[in-house]
Amino acid sequence: MKYSLLLLLITFMANVRADDAVKLHCPTRGDLTVSFFNYNLMTMKWGDHFQIAAGKERSKTNAGVPFWSTNFSNGDNLVFFPDSGQYYLFYADADAPEHCNEVGSFIYPVITPPRYDSHASAPQSQANRVDKEVILLHPAA
Repeated sequence: MKYSLLLLLITFMANVRADDAVKLHCPTRGDLTVSFFNYNLMTMKWGDHFQIAAGKERSKTNAGVPFWSTNFSNGDNLVFFPDSGQYYLFYADADAPEHCNEVGSFIYPVITPPRYDSHASAPQSQANRVDKEVILLHPAA
């Protein structure tokens, strides 16, 4: 029993990964961040704009060069050529792609949310209850 539980835990931990992102500079749109998550979920953020895409389509050019593309909810299409590391962005309703330069990448930190125990007293860092009022010990600035 312990062995199967340990094996299950190791398998689960192997499937958990820190999600990553790439920072791109596209001449028309400027700086944007594309984040990659499990199950081919991607997001694209620039300025105050945020778009979501689900799924990747893998294909090859007529010359046999592999690439993948994804369609964002606003109609933009991001294309990546893994052999050369090049990104291209097709804006919605545009005929020609725009080459985007990669300016950086990073991995999102993995965090563990605090544990809640209903049998323990409230941690001092959260709040104290006094006469049905909540007093914050560290109010947000």
